[in-house]
Amino acid sequence: MTDITYDGFHGKRWANFSGDYNPIHFDLLAVAKLNQTALIAHGMRVLAGIQNELIYHADIFSETYSAPIKFSAKFEKPVSCGTKYSLSHNGGEIKTTFKLIDSSTGITHIRGAISQANYPAFNDVIAERILSKEYQDEAVALWPADIEQNYAVFLSSVMFRELFRAKDWFPADFLNECTPVHSLSALLSQEKVLQTHYDFYCHSSLFYREGQKIEGLCLSIEKPLITGNASYGWLIQVQVTAKEKENTLMQISATLKVAIN
Repeated sequence: MTDITYDGFHGKRWANFSGDYNPIHFDLLAVAKLNQTALIAHGMRVLAGIQNELIYHADIFSETYSAPIKFSAKFEKPVSCGTKYSLSHNGGEIKTTFKLIDSSTGITHIRGAISQANYPAFNDVIAERILSKEYQDEAVALWPADIEQNYAVFLSSVMFRELFRAKDWFPADFLNECTPVHSLSALLSQEKVLQTHYDFYCHSSLFYREGQKIEGLCLSIEKPLITGNASYGWLIQVQVTAKEKENTLMQISATLKVAIN
């Protein structure tokens, strides 16, 4: 079992890398609107640490596995800064499960699993971008020093980073009922948004890849799936795929909850 605590410095370093300046990570007044008393740690920052610990240090998987690895996590409660958490896992032949638990209360805040799975279907691409060597150099330079720079975790974080740079991917019916924003970063700056689910797929060989840059790395963002309404809030699910010369390296899927009122 591994003990973990997050603080405001973790948040600042992660925001500098990702572009996620959601007020719930920095403003206690914004946090109070969610009935929380402490700043909330970035969900992807938390998951980066969990992935590093389980994938690289718990000796769960082998490079020889033929099917892609799926890392899946569900946020049952926000992860607060200043709280001590314990990360536990239970390994099996087919699947390893894990929990991030508040050490003082025993309450589970994140639970998930690591297993083998096929890549999900990917349709309706609305944005595609080749990440230049200069872009990748910038991402490497901004990567928080307190997080191990293993390639699979780094690439999944870069893919999430790109979501904050994509524009004009909200459909008209959502814009008509919600805050009229055209980017994820603008939405997070104006509404109460929490991450609820995260799925990450990649071949196990990527865990052992050396070097942080890929020539011709291409990211594709799928049209977001949005459910809900202005009265009860929204769920936004978006997928991103990373390819190297048409070969899929990784897919991630993130689900965000937008609370209205």
